[in-house]
Amino acid sequence: MKRRLLGTLAVAALLASTALNAIGQDKVVLTMWHNHPEWKDRVEAILAKFEAVNPTIDIQLEEIAGPNYQVRVNTALAAGEAPDLFMRGPGPETQAAAEAGYIVDLTDKLDISGLTDAATRASTIDGKVWSVPVLGSYTVGLYYHRKIFADNGITPPTTMDEFHAICKTLQEKGITPMIAPAQDGVIPAFLYMMLSSGILGPDGFDKIRTGEKKFTDPDVLEAAIALKDMYPCFQEGSLGTPYVEGKALFALGQGAMLEGGSADFAGFQETNPDIDVGVVPFPAAKGGKPSTVTGMEGAFAINAKSAHIDEAVKFLQFMLGKEAAQMVVDNITLTTTKGVLPSNNRVMAEMLTAAESRDVRVFYEFPQTGDVMAALQQNAGSLFIGELTPEQFAQKLQDAVKPAPL
Repeated sequence: MKRRLLGTLAVAALLASTALNAIGQDKVVLTMWHNHPEWKDRVEAILAKFEAVNPTIDIQLEEIAGPNYQVRVNTALAAGEAPDLFMRGPGPETQAAAEAGYIVDLTDKLDISGLTDAATRASTIDGKVWSVPVLGSYTVGLYYHRKIFADNGITPPTTMDEFHAICKTLQEKGITPMIAPAQDGVIPAFLYMMLSSGILGPDGFDKIRTGEKKFTDPDVLEAAIALKDMYPCFQEGSLGTPYVEGKALFALGQGAMLEGGSADFAGFQETNPDIDVGVVPFPAAKGGKPSTVTGMEGAFAINAKSAHIDEAVKFLQFMLGKEAAQMVVDNITLTTTKGVLPSNNRVMAEMLTAAESRDVRVFYEFPQTGDVMAALQQNAGSLFIGELTPEQFAQKLQDAVKPAPL
């Protein structure tokens, strides 16, 4: 009897082991690349929600630091070794990947009716959907340390004159007015985008794209002048400070202000859990209004060579839903899903308010101005140190515009 019982148990154990192996073999693994290492825990919390309701799908997330991301993705695509899901910039980047046959046409595979109008436009190229911004959007404004401002009796600036008055007050007290990591030119580029957007507004920016206006026009030239004049307010060694290091310096209170986006706040909290900042529209250059710029936080596409396209589509559809969107806006950045608002995030709520001022889409999401970002990055340093005049700097930007009908 004992021998028979042992035999039965052994068979049961073997069957159980076989069943578990079968389950393991049936589990689909999706690989996913993204470029915000500081978000990893927050993104993985959303992935865990998806996996809980889709137990046969496992998503392996790799976060790649921003400066290395595009090189890794482009190399992997060319070699046929890209992940199942990966982020691309909406607009020209996504269009190039679609034309090369690298990504799946999602037009008839996803329901994007829940996206905001801006996100829908960013997802669509010539009537087709190639990628979706499921990890939100970002709005860029001016962050400031509330305690530094309160302790020194100052309020956030609305004009560049007010900005320079604050700069003088803080410098006299030995406080760095602004952290601006300018090594790769990204921060100066966003500073210029906001200054010029405050002058142009959405309609004026459209005229830049069509060629009806130019960055060299006298009114828009004020943005280049304002950018140059800001340089003495930056931290010492700003031209040699990497982007990531600069954000950490600000998070640790080493400067009073920073140009930054909604997507940066999660990183600030990772560096300094006790950070206490506010955010407002960026102060206006002469003739402009306080402004913000907004873009999509990368749009996710599906690798055309993926062996698991259906599962990848299921994941993106989940990410388009309100449960995932609520986790994004409460823990990471602004959402691209209609009707979802921050439930417990004061800073994200302030960023939404800031964007009600004068908000313009980021230049690099459009084919006509896609190359202006590179021109900004390459030439801002020369503007700061006097190798280029504001007029010459503006001409470099205008030379990068490819005017075309909208």
